[in-house]
Amino acid sequence: MDALVRPGRMVGRIRVPGSKSIAQRALILATRRGGVIRNVPASGDLEHLCAGLRALGFTVDADGSDRHVSGAFHDEPATIDMGDNGTGARCLTALAALRPVPTTIDGTPRLRERPLKPLCDALRELGAEVTGDTFPVTVRGPLTGGKVRVSTETSSQFATALVLLVDRVKGLRVNVVGKWSFSYVSLTAFVQRQFRTPFVVEPDWGSAAALAVGAATTRGDLYLEGLSLSSPQPDARIVPYLNRAGARVTAEDDAVRIQGGNLRGVRADLANAPDLAPILGALGALASGETIVSGAPHLVHKESDRITSTVGLIRALGGEASARDGGFAVQGGRTLHSGKVSSCGDHRIAMAAGVLALSTPGVTVAESQAVAKSYPDFFADLESLTE
Repeated sequence: MDALVRPGRMVGRIRVPGSKSIAQRALILATRRGGVIRNVPASGDLEHLCAGLRALGFTVDADGSDRHVSGAFHDEPATIDMGDNGTGARCLTALAALRPVPTTIDGTPRLRERPLKPLCDALRELGAEVTGDTFPVTVRGPLTGGKVRVSTETSSQFATALVLLVDRVKGLRVNVVGKWSFSYVSLTAFVQRQFRTPFVVEPDWGSAAALAVGAATTRGDLYLEGLSLSSPQPDARIVPYLNRAGARVTAEDDAVRIQGGNLRGVRADLANAPDLAPILGALGALASGETIVSGAPHLVHKESDRITSTVGLIRALGGEASARDGGFAVQGGRTLHSGKVSSCGDHRIAMAAGVLALSTPGVTVAESQAVAKSYPDFFADLESLTE
């Protein structure tokens, strides 16, 4: 599906969907004793996760944006399709290893390309039977306690998957090492500490980041309701980058306000916020001067190779960008032109393309349905906020 974005200035108020990252962690935690998770976003990833939990024996009932989790594991073999949900697939691989029967987890061709071996090795070390080191993978428990070392260098999701089990496996200790994406493990620990039922999922800074950059680059004035500047979400790091670029971001009542201005390029070490790379690439293409994204070699393992896909997106519209080790560089101030660009099947690339299109007449985003992974209404909300 193609989306033709109407250029214009972003103004108004909006409450973005709940955080997909927090919702996934909360839903898995709810399987221990049951509970209600509120403000769960309508996203493809969450649909796959809930279906996966049901395949393991749990009941997950939907009531609007609430999810009621109850029940327990059943003792029947299961096969689960997780689509393109990397976090969910890795977490369910670990969760399924608590069962004494085999569970096979698979997904899209892209999911099959994404790393899994460090998690498989850790599960074997803890006593599970694991067949395969990539998706599709089959696991069978039970797990035993013990100390296991997991690195975040390739993905933090391996550590998150195991940390979510520490209250369920007696004696389990997870030693997390690595300098990349450790913030996502910290987010997991935060959700564990705060978890109680009903649990309310806060609005998603990942979704908000795209709208915020859209407002900043169009000299807009946008209120993002329900967000906190002190959120533990890694994508909340967009705020200092926007302020550094020349936008004005302030907390006002129960909202974060973004006001655009004359923007300049920024330098961003995204070791702990890699998902911001595409939208910062869009910001750099529409600002003056140079924007450099660094510190995130794990970008190549996301829904797309986000170094290649971000550079390709900017170049497709006449901008200047080049790949670098662990990131990319963008030379701002170039006049972009119309054209049809691909989302590469990646929701973050699709949203970055939509933001570029706000300042570039005649841009069509191909495969725009990729946003359904996290923010199905993104392009509709973009339209409603544009004057």
